[in-house]
Amino acid sequence: MAAFSKYLTARNSSLAGAALLLLCLLRKQRRTLGLHGKKSGKPQLQNNEKEGKKEQAMVDKVFFSKFARILKIMVPRIFCKETGYLVLIAVMLISRTYCDVWMIQNGTLIERAFTYYKMGNLDNRIANPDQLLTQDVEKFCNSVVDMYSNLSKPFLDIVLYIFKLTSAIGIQGPASMMAYLLVSGLFLTRLRRPIGKMTIIEQKYEGEYRYVNSRLITNSEEIAFYNGNKREKQTIYTVFRKLVEHLHNFILFRFSMGFIDSIIAKYLATIVGYLVLSRPFLDLSHPRHVKSTHSELLEDYYQNGRMLLRMSQALGRIVLAGREMTRLAGFTVRISELMQVLQDINHGKYERTMVSQQEKGIEGAQAISLIPGAGEIINADNIIKFDHVPLATPNGDILIRDLNFEVRSGANVLICGPNGCGKSSLFRVLGELWPLFGGRLTKPERGKLFYVPQRPYMTLGTLRDQVIYPDGREDQKRKGITDLVLKEYLDNVQLSHILEREGGWDSVQDWMDVLSGGEKQRMAMARLFYHKPQFAILDECTSAVSVDVEGYIYSHCREVGITLFTVSHRKSLWKHHEYYLHMDGRGNYEFKQITEDTVEFGS
Repeated sequence: MAAFSKYLTARNSSLAGAALLLLCLLRKQRRTLGLHGKKSGKPQLQNNEKEGKKEQAMVDKVFFSKFARILKIMVPRIFCKETGYLVLIAVMLISRTYCDVWMIQNGTLIERAFTYYKMGNLDNRIANPDQLLTQDVEKFCNSVVDMYSNLSKPFLDIVLYIFKLTSAIGIQGPASMMAYLLVSGLFLTRLRRPIGKMTIIEQKYEGEYRYVNSRLITNSEEIAFYNGNKREKQTIYTVFRKLVEHLHNFILFRFSMGFIDSIIAKYLATIVGYLVLSRPFLDLSHPRHVKSTHSELLEDYYQNGRMLLRMSQALGRIVLAGREMTRLAGFTVRISELMQVLQDINHGKYERTMVSQQEKGIEGAQAISLIPGAGEIINADNIIKFDHVPLATPNGDILIRDLNFEVRSGANVLICGPNGCGKSSLFRVLGELWPLFGGRLTKPERGKLFYVPQRPYMTLGTLRDQVIYPDGREDQKRKGITDLVLKEYLDNVQLSHILEREGGWDSVQDWMDVLSGGEKQRMAMARLFYHKPQFAILDECTSAVSVDVEGYIYSHCREVGITLFTVSHRKSLWKHHEYYLHMDGRGNYEFKQITEDTVEFGS
């Protein structure tokens, strides 16, 4: 019994009693119906037969004829108010569909801009732009909607009650309440001033916490290999603790302000309202009350009192809305900064903490003016030419002061040098990811340049998508490339066995985990063969590939007419190139043709 005692609660007992009562009522009703049937002398079968004779509801010719007769009653004439309602509804539906199409078109413009990369890499005015684009914009919109709903109704009430009270007790009463509103509003606004700054800091800390978590997810495998879980845990805890402490202080401050707001906006406002209301009624010589009876005075007092109370409550809501207004000010600052940065980036203006050459300690360095976008980019096929181009990072770190060389299609170039000398910077300038600070750069259009990194990106989707990325299936069909041709690309990089191993072209896997390092690099080369660009940049993209496969890949690129810029330290690749560009990491470089007398260096 002890095991069942926990179920004997008041709620369960009441439910059981209700169910028992319902069963008793149903049983009694059945008995009553049975007795009625016996008294009438008609068998129950007759009722069932009558029910069976009812017409069944079906969508057929009879249905449409009946519906047409009823429709004539609903819409009696062509030109009537019912027809007008139908037309109005149709117009509203069409307008809604048009708005949906407009929203889809405007919502997908972000895919065309790709401004996010520039905001995060070329401009450092905004930290964690993803927080601004997602959370802050949503909170700003919600705050604006709340402000509108919390201010429109109180303002309307105040206007109406001022008009009624002015005619009833004179202008002095409403004027006194408005004066109280002004004084209390200024006082509370002064006290709420830290809320805006604390809101900005809150969003900043939330962005930092979001960043460290996404960074941990992205690099989880590397962290596991290094056994760095304790260090990463400490980092996350530090950022989380900073956010929690700020939220604790913010909530405590808002709680204190809520206490003060309630006193000033509710209780004191009501006291002031009754004080203002009672003055005319305490003065018996007031012209309004000379000829009034006691009952009329009492009616007038309660009527004006209720209106003044409603006015006080409306004033209180407006004063309390200032609390949300201060928080909205914080979101407004963040959104305004985002809009300004986006506008500057779209006009080619970047701001970043510039590192002067004197601060870096470079002797004899002459200061040069670095203006993002000051250089000229000329689009031309089958040529890449740097003409007096300064190679510099977005923060002003000058890698090469004056870069000059020219490469035409068919002449492969090997780029070598120590880490940090500017190899990747050169490619970012070529890909127009970094701004041109001066000089003239002649190059093909971006679609005719293809970049193959050391760690290739594998997209979400099918095996076919890995080869044709960033194209889709429709792009592949438009180019007239069949799956049989795609298989030839896999044969060229010795990856045809993946088709059978993974279940065909339409197999969907987590390709970043399914493919090994060497397979991902060879998949990236198959992707290169699919796109067939004029120039390809290979950034250590064959480091996990055997030498014989690597040699075949380079030979095939030459056969199909793809000119290569290769970053590699392998001596075996020198024979596949006609020129080499060597950067020493101290601002010097040499661009020379590879001959029999060229001294090869590397591993």
